[in-house]
Amino acid sequence: MDFVQDYLPQLYYLYNTYNTTYHPYVAPIYRFVLLTQSYFFRYIFPTIYPLYTVANSALHTLSSDSPDLVTLLCLAVILIISMKALEYMRKTVIFWLSLILRLGLYALLLGVGVYVWQRGLDQSLEDFGFLWGLFEGLSEEGQKVGNRRAKGREWEARNVRAGSTRKRGGARGSGW
Repeated sequence: MDFVQDYLPQLYYLYNTYNTTYHPYVAPIYRFVLLTQSYFFRYIFPTIYPLYTVANSALHTLSSDSPDLVTLLCLAVILIISMKALEYMRKTVIFWLSLILRLGLYALLLGVGVYVWQRGLDQSLEDFGFLWGLFEGLSEEGQKVGNRRAKGREWEARNVRAGSTRKRGGARGSGW
């Protein structure tokens, strides 16, 4: 406790102030939580109750004693196990995503193949050319609109910098 008192005085103050002052009020809550866990593991899952008691006593011992080599070793083992579990979960998610993407690609290829089979190669190429031209036209139109808007913003920026004194409130919906 000297380490905490010397290096973390605020934490030491909070612990002494609130733990000792409010301990009679908080202790029943702690007891209720522990008894609820014990009841749950003892009567609902009696097969894992021995594991619960061992884990509970080990965690109590590890949290109450000063840290030593065994505690650090236990923390390292817990860290390694949790990292392995996270790696397993990451691999599982990546597997399912890649499976979905592959199935989607195969479905797209199958759909294109059926479309070409139904329409014929010449008509399919004409349809593809029509769609390509449509997308190019939309792209060019989008660029024209974007350039117009950019020029409008540049014009407004130049007028604001020049200190234009145009009449405000002349836009639609600005008043009576």
